Parts: sequence; C-alpha cells; structure tokens
Amino acid sequence: MDIQKIVEEKDKKIEELQSKLKELEKKLRYYEIKEIYQGLIPEDLLKKLMDLPPEIMVIEIGRYLREKNAEKTKSDEQKVCVEKDKLNRTLAELKIIETKLAAVKAKVGVDLNFTQRFDFEGSEVAFLSEDIMKSLGVSEDDYIIVQKDGSVTLRVIPYSKPGFVIVPTWVREKIGAKVNDVVEVVKK
Repeated sequence: MDIQKIVEEKDKKIEELQSKLKELEKKLRYYEIKEIYQGLIPEDLLKKLMDLPPEIMVIEIGRYLREKNAEKTKSDEQKVCVEKDKLNRTLAELKIIETKLAAVKAKVGVDLNFTQRFDFEGSEVAFLSEDIMKSLGVSEDDYIIVQKDGSVTLRVIPYSKPGFVIVPTWVREKIGAKVNDVVEVVKK
C-alpha cells in the first residue's frame, strides 16, 4: 500500500510539474510572440490569442494583420485621393496663372480689308500681328482669347502690322474696347 501511495504522489507531482511546465512554455511563447509582433498587434489581443492552440493562433494573427493592412491600404488610398485633389486644384490654379502670364498686350486697330470681309455680327475671326503670333506660339487658324472687361475666342489670321489685333465691332463692344485701346491676347 505504501508503494501505491508513493506512486500516486509521484504521478501527482509529475502532473503538477507538467502543468507548471506548460504554463512556463505558454509564458515563454507569449514573450517571444510579443517581441515579434510588438507594435503590430495590441497586447490584449495577444493575450487572447495565447489561449488558442498554436496552429489556430498563427491563423488568427495572419487574419488580424491582413485586416489591419486592408484598413491601412484603404486609409492610404483616401489620403492619396485627398492629395491628388489638392494637386489637381493647384495645377488648375497654376494653369490660370500661366494663362495670365502668357497674355500678350496688343493694340486694337482697324483695317479696311478686315472691315469689308469679316466685320459682321457673329464673325469669329481676328487679324493678329505676326510678332504677337510668334510670342504666343500660334499660327493661322489657331484660336486665341481677346480680353479686356470681357473675353471672346476668335480664329487667327496673320496681320503684318506689329503689335495690333483687329477684331469685329461686336467683339470690341462685348469686351469694352475701343480702337487704340490695349487688350490682352492669350493662346487658347
């Protein structure tokens, strides 16, 4: 009977030591995993994951990291969209500024040949001096914008007198310009 009691105590002690060993292994695994995933997985979630069998724990860690990565990607995409919108607005503003800077001043003139052929309501033609055409980088049949108090888009025909633009009367009235006034001419 004494031997049986000793064997039972031995078995009990073995179970106790195995339980402590499992607990120590669990703590060791927790610290190893904590060190690896520190900053990536919250500590409270790690503690919950430690209660799972190792195979399932690995699967759950992978699932959590994928979800977190998907959220980060979505957040990054939203940030990129916001930055892209800002960039597009800035580019639009720069284009407006560039257009204003690209404007060339021209004197409104009168030409008998123009008056006879193109000075009628609805005419969309302008004689533009060749020097201004060169400055703007436009050629015959390109479109320009003539502006003062308003603006009108017209098709270009080269003109030999430097510094002048000849426009139909209706255009002068619309933009508030008289003969010999200075207007801005912009490439469209």
